[in-house]
Amino acid sequence: MNMQVIFVFVTGLSLQISLTRAYDKPTYIYHNCPRTNFTPNSAYQSNLNLLLSTLRSNATRGSSDKFSKGFYNTTTGHEPNKVYGLFLCRGDFGTETCQNCVSVATSYTAQLCPFGKENTIEYEECLLRYSNISFFSVLDTSFRLSLWNVENSPSRSFDQFVWNSMNEAVNQALSTTKMFATVKKNYTASQTLYSLVQCTPDLSRDDCSRCLRLAISPLDGCCSIKIGGRVMYPSCNFRYELYQFYNDTSNGTLPPVFFSPPSPGSVTSSKGGKGKKATWIAIGTIITTITLFILLGSFVWCRRRINK
Repeated sequence: MNMQVIFVFVTGLSLQISLTRAYDKPTYIYHNCPRTNFTPNSAYQSNLNLLLSTLRSNATRGSSDKFSKGFYNTTTGHEPNKVYGLFLCRGDFGTETCQNCVSVATSYTAQLCPFGKENTIEYEECLLRYSNISFFSVLDTSFRLSLWNVENSPSRSFDQFVWNSMNEAVNQALSTTKMFATVKKNYTASQTLYSLVQCTPDLSRDDCSRCLRLAISPLDGCCSIKIGGRVMYPSCNFRYELYQFYNDTSNGTLPPVFFSPPSPGSVTSSKGGKGKKATWIAIGTIITTITLFILLGSFVWCRRRINK
């Protein structure tokens, strides 16, 4: 039985490395859990549990005006045990994907950040935040995550093309209530650049602009001469790629499609400038596990043959 499961997984691996997402789960990116803890079974924990339940129910209900933008914020309890929280879903995902992501995020936060008074959890599909300090409508760039494709850009003019495309996306986002925009531009006859930007819609337009332009400003340090990259702050994020990684909403529909990156091992993540080839590590672990199972199976089979 184990061998059958392994070989089914290997087949899936050869067709599409499924490190980007499982279809029934959102794609985890990171979480940031500062070391400020609450006492177990305290009033704060009760308020936090209520907050998470409220966020989850507002995601699955999907009827409020706030949810129509994929965004909801609320508070529970009173000082000094008051808890502030919100969720934000990426603007190109539909209701079902959004509610699934929020449900998973609120369910797993206790595992990711046990007894933490504040946490920021980022998935590909949604963002979840909570804290004992109010952060609503406040620009927050206290934590930055940078990721980039390890493949170099096709030419020296590519960086300027990315810069122009990102600024166009920022201007478009600032003209919408969702503070979300995507831009698709032909770089060459055979290459198309896809860009995406988003802010939490409780920010003012000025703060959203400051956040996104701050995210884009270190483009040289983050993703220079790379064919893809992204920067994520608690209040905003941007991403660009030479493949379509978002759903095209230009026709008013949200097709249930998730676009995978080109080749395995092509993404590097960074906190504070140090990169990790996470994809290769994951694949190496999988292949090693498969090899060990095959060797173990062969060893058992040989022993049985000898003992007969």
